[in-house]
Amino acid sequence: MLTFWGVITTLTFLGGGPTVAGLWMFERRRSRKRNRSGECAACGTRWRATASGDPYLIHGRLVCEDCAVAARRRMPWHFGMLGLAAAVGTGIAAAGADVATMILLPVGSTLVMTLGAVQLMKAANRNAQLRIATGEFPEMNALNPGAPQRDEIEVLTGPTA
Repeated sequence: MLTFWGVITTLTFLGGGPTVAGLWMFERRRSRKRNRSGECAACGTRWRATASGDPYLIHGRLVCEDCAVAARRRMPWHFGMLGLAAAVGTGIAAAGADVATMILLPVGSTLVMTLGAVQLMKAANRNAQLRIATGEFPEMNALNPGAPQRDEIEVLTGPTA
């Protein structure tokens, strides 16, 4: 028989996981589309309109200086929320169990997820840097001032999807 917390946990796993994965895939596709059309992956500002012509590489995508500064400012808050979630998870596990492993499980899983996410982000940046160095990163072509931008392409070929 499921308790109240068991139902909450089950609903979180069944609904939260696919939702987060779907949002991640949506954001990734939108970022790539923006980069390929000569825009910042985060805010959609055209590279020509940015104050600095140098893009920043975050999670394997190119962002403008303003978005990179904002992402750096938000990072301590992200880690703080992660720590709070670990503390709440540990508190819930401690209230419902007598075993020390149940107390350490939320802390350990949070550490593993954080380290895994950091490693995935670093791998995305390394892969993007390698592709940029070999000339296989299509997003960099949009930074070239001589390359046609999306507005110019739409005039020649019609609206793009």
